[in-house]
Amino acid sequence: MKRTKVAVVGCGHLGSIHARLLAGRADVELVAVVDPFAASRDKIAGEHGCRALTEPEELIGLVEAAVVAAPTGRHAAVSLPLLKAGIDLLIEKPIAATVEEAREIVTTARRCGRTVAVGHVERFNPAWKMAVARAGRIVSLESVRLAPFTYRCMDVGVIHDLMIHDIDLVLSLEPGRLERVDAQGLRATGGHEDAVRAQLVFSSGLVASLTASRIHPTLRRGLTLWSSEGVVSVDFHAKAVEVVSPSDAVRSGAFVATDVPVDQRAAMKEAFFKDVLPRETLAIPEANAIACEHDDFLSALREGRQPLVPATAGAAALEIANRVVDSLRTTTLGRSHVPATVPLPSRLRRTG
Repeated sequence: MKRTKVAVVGCGHLGSIHARLLAGRADVELVAVVDPFAASRDKIAGEHGCRALTEPEELIGLVEAAVVAAPTGRHAAVSLPLLKAGIDLLIEKPIAATVEEAREIVTTARRCGRTVAVGHVERFNPAWKMAVARAGRIVSLESVRLAPFTYRCMDVGVIHDLMIHDIDLVLSLEPGRLERVDAQGLRATGGHEDAVRAQLVFSSGLVASLTASRIHPTLRRGLTLWSSEGVVSVDFHAKAVEVVSPSDAVRSGAFVATDVPVDQRAAMKEAFFKDVLPRETLAIPEANAIACEHDDFLSALREGRQPLVPATAGAAALEIANRVVDSLRTTTLGRSHVPATVPLPSRLRRTG
């Protein structure tokens, strides 16, 4: 088997995961990792027995493909020279810092005949795949994506950090043109927005209600689909799918709740989610979504096809994310009035 020569650009949290998974593949040779910080690149290079490089351009002539896991603001600057040099890319989400840069990546890849995949990893989550397969015609989607503050990805707000995952999932349903956006947000950490609730209305009639927070005490990732075939709930963290579907009596219109005799309603209530709207929990196969993302990217290169999440999809998700940002009404926590001067705790004061 010919091994594809691959590198990882960016040795932070996600970059280290990509490097570890790629180094363990029989069909890949992890040639190098790239990072401007010596300690980061040397650590990962030492763990996987590959080269440690400082600049992405040093990869030209060494590899066939690369994963771009650098900070978002560097995506275009890293990706464009590599594409022009004939290197295929898997770019972590969001694809770029601006829509203009995303479009430049799309056009450059097309002009140079290169493949670009974007790291919207939830597309590869088996729970999502199973939920969509069971849902039928989806008319409404509600997502909740909550996480504690990690001091990572502070160059973007929660919309581009977390909510963009769910924006991509919505767009994968081909909901039509975005017609209306309403969004409210909270800012707590002194930079970009940290928590957002947004409602997106599409020309197909699909309504998506999205909630994302990176200042929540507990981790939660869930999504509910309302559809012609029932209600499907996904717990991404637990990898669980619950389906509530119509019985034959509901499908045919034979069941009418008001027709149930009063003396039978207590018993019928106990059996409602068995006889009227049967509920089932689906077993989700074990899978590493990032490894599945690698599978798709590498097979796309070998088969000469588009990856599941191509650059155009990454650019589309970024455009919608930016529209949410543009419509955002933000409240800064503790700033409902002109604040009094409050001294910082001594451990947080700058000195010198």
